[in-house]
Amino acid sequence: MLLFLLSCSEPFSSEDTADADDTADDTAADTDTAPIDTDRETGDIPDIPLELCINEVMPDNEASAADETGFFPDWIELHNPGAAAIDLEGWKITDYRLEPDRHTLGALTLEPGGFLVLWADELPETGPNHLGFKLGAEGGEVAVFAPDGRGSVLTYGPMAADFSLVRVPDCCEGDACLGYDFRGSPGESNVEPVFDDVPLLPAGSTWKYWDQGVNPGAGWQAAGFDDSLWPSGVGPLGYGDTHLVTTVGYGADAYAKHVTTWFRATFEGPPVALDALTLSVLRDDSAVVYLNGIEVARENLPEGDLTDATLALASIGSADETSYFDVVLDPAWVVEGTNTLAVEVHQSAPDSSDLGFDLAVTGQVEVTP
Repeated sequence: MLLFLLSCSEPFSSEDTADADDTADDTAADTDTAPIDTDRETGDIPDIPLELCINEVMPDNEASAADETGFFPDWIELHNPGAAAIDLEGWKITDYRLEPDRHTLGALTLEPGGFLVLWADELPETGPNHLGFKLGAEGGEVAVFAPDGRGSVLTYGPMAADFSLVRVPDCCEGDACLGYDFRGSPGESNVEPVFDDVPLLPAGSTWKYWDQGVNPGAGWQAAGFDDSLWPSGVGPLGYGDTHLVTTVGYGADAYAKHVTTWFRATFEGPPVALDALTLSVLRDDSAVVYLNGIEVARENLPEGDLTDATLALASIGSADETSYFDVVLDPAWVVEGTNTLAVEVHQSAPDSSDLGFDLAVTGQVEVTP
């Protein structure tokens, strides 16, 4: 039987972890030395490695991740770094390598590039990803064996609650491979994703605006609405403050200004799929944002239908007048080609001294670190 052995031979401190969520590096510093890949130390690298690896282990899960029943069992994560799915039926997993039959996996498939969490709770009747044994926080090992007898063993020392032993990058080997992670990343990569920003609409862009104080008409949020007669200007737009670039009107009475002003702009969606999307909105006093006719953000306004007389819930002042607040959106709302943004800004009172608005749109695309 071939064994691919990785070992964390130095103990992990089990002292109080009240401040342990600062960083994983701070946690690892509590150990005498960093985890050691003993195969690298001995040169005992097997000739036929497994198609998968034991990617992460949490032997004392108190509050990091709950299973489908709402409990917090210890867990083991398997990762398939390959391009083909792995049928796990008949594979064995155990907390003691000399007794590989402690649990035989059933109808489970580990998809290409996939991560599978197995709950070590001694409750295999709960489901196929629940195991017939538990893990020991005082130290132990996890071993997995293919039906042909090939095996991989990961050993660990004493572990504090809610810390996992992880491979970074996923399924790596070597004496610098193993580390600790507070709360872990069950079912996900141990490598933090890296994103490139894709500017879609920068701050200070040109906006059409309607400053007549009455609703511009049905469907004003939609892409097909005719705003050709609306004036336009560069953001930030508004009145009453020195940081504004374009001044909009508020009516003839400084003590009975228009409560609501409407804005429209378009931007081009990228040809690549976005992984994240962020709106950055400057609003004084409040705003509701529509993207392609769908309301996607509402700030400092009551729920329900809005009219041109609806007041903001609170007045915005001081540094908040020039601050942009971020709203994270579903990137699927951005379409390839032209996208339409429509925004209505509401004042907190008709005699408000100022109004301000600007908005930026930024997409994010995950890149390989």
